[in-house]
Amino acid sequence: MRPLDWAVLIVYVVWIVVDGLRRAKGTDKVDGYFLGNRSLPWWAIGLSVMATQMSAVTLVGTTGQAYLTGLRFIQFYFGLPIAMIILSMTAVPFFHRAKVYTAYEYLERRFDVRVRTLTSFLFLMGRAFSLGVTLTAPAVVMSAILGWPLPLTVLAICVPMILYTTIGGVQAVAWTDVKQMVVIVSGMLAAVVVLILGIPRDVGVVQALHLAGATGRLSAVDFRFNPRETYTIWSGLIGGLFLMLAYFGCDQSQVQRYLTARSEDEARDSLMMSAFVKIPLQLLVLSIGVLVFIFYLFQTPPVLFNRSYDGRVAAGPHASEYADLER
Repeated sequence: MRPLDWAVLIVYVVWIVVDGLRRAKGTDKVDGYFLGNRSLPWWAIGLSVMATQMSAVTLVGTTGQAYLTGLRFIQFYFGLPIAMIILSMTAVPFFHRAKVYTAYEYLERRFDVRVRTLTSFLFLMGRAFSLGVTLTAPAVVMSAILGWPLPLTVLAICVPMILYTTIGGVQAVAWTDVKQMVVIVSGMLAAVVVLILGIPRDVGVVQALHLAGATGRLSAVDFRFNPRETYTIWSGLIGGLFLMLAYFGCDQSQVQRYLTARSEDEARDSLMMSAFVKIPLQLLVLSIGVLVFIFYLFQTPPVLFNRSYDGRVAAGPHASEYADLER
C-alpha cells in the first residue's frame, strides 16, 4: 500500500471511532444505550439493517460464489419482500407497543426468566460463532494485502469496533453502519468500473457477457421444482421467506434496529427499504463475481492470490515445480 492508501485508511478508522465516541452522549441511560432514545430516522435504520446483513462474508464469499456459479444465488432473497411485509404488519407494532429492549424480554413476560435466558444464550452463542467467520473473511483479505499475520489483522478490525460499540451504544453502531454502506456501495461500483475497463476493447462488454451467458452464469431464475437444486425460485420464495421471518423477526441484531425508530411507521419504512433495496444490492455483489470471471478470461490469474504465501512457496523446496505451474 502507498502512503495515500494508508492515510485514507487511518483517517477513516479514526473518524469512525471519534464519531462513535461523540455519539456516546445520552447513552448513560439504558434507553439511550440500547435503543438510542428511539430517535433514529427510518433511512438510517434501513441502511443499518442492510449493513448488519452485508458482512465481509457477503462481499468475499458471495462474489466468489458468483464467480463459480453465476447469478443463481439471487433467488435466495426472493422471499425477503414478502417477509418484510408480514413483519411490518405483525412484529413491528407488537414489539413497539410492548416497549421491550430485546426480542427475548417478551419471552420472560410471557413465560419465565428461564425461557428468556435460554433464548438469549442461544442467540449469543450463534452470534459468537458466526462472528468468528465474519471476522476471518476481512482479516484474511487484509493479511493478503498488508502481509500481516492473521491474528494482527483480526485485532486491527476488532479493537476499533469494540471501542466505539462499547462506549457509543446502538447509536454509534447504526451511524457507523450508514458510513460503511456508503463506502461499500462506492467500492463495489468502483470494482465494476475497473473490471469492465479490464475487458479488451476489441472484445467489448456485450460480447464478454455473451461468454458468461454461455457458461450459464447469467441464468438468475430457475423455475424447476427440483429438490436437488439448492437455489430455485421456489427455495427462495418458501425457504427464504421463513428464514427471513426468523432472522428479522427474532434475531436481536435485527429487532434492535427497528426498535430504535421514532415510531411504528418509521420502523416499517426501514424494513420496507431493505425489502426493495436488498435484492438490487445483492445483484450488484453477484455481478461483480461474474465480471471477475470474465476479467480472468482475458487476464492471467495468479496461482496464489495471497502474495505472502506466494513468496514462501517460491522460496521453498518446491520452487521449480511452482514456477512450472505458473508458466
